[in-house]
Amino acid sequence: MSLQSTPFLLAIGTLAVAGLLTHDGFDYFGKVENVINGPLVFGITILMHSIFGASGVTEKPKILESVSQNIFFKFFTLFLIAFASLRDFEDTLLVVLLFLAITQLLRTKEERERHPTIL
Repeated sequence: MSLQSTPFLLAIGTLAVAGLLTHDGFDYFGKVENVINGPLVFGITILMHSIFGASGVTEKPKILESVSQNIFFKFFTLFLIAFASLRDFEDTLLVVLLFLAITQLLRTKEERERHPTIL
């Protein structure tokens, strides 16, 4: 699994688009969506993005700086931000995969070498 490989990235993007078109709105993770749609998770996500996502507004706490370097935290944060607009777990997962694949495809070879894991 190489995130440097254009065919692999195209496959991820193709699978994401196919999934979005074929799952037809079926909810595989309805209970998870209810938790994420709750005011605690949704509200904290929007606040974190609004406050810490804007450059120059405030200085992030050091613990958030170190945690934000974790690839799983980056993916989870990206997922929650996408979920805030889509409000569907399956669509969010597929759109995030598509976004990451397109982002990596748009990078030059040098940029891909500097950012081998996309996030």
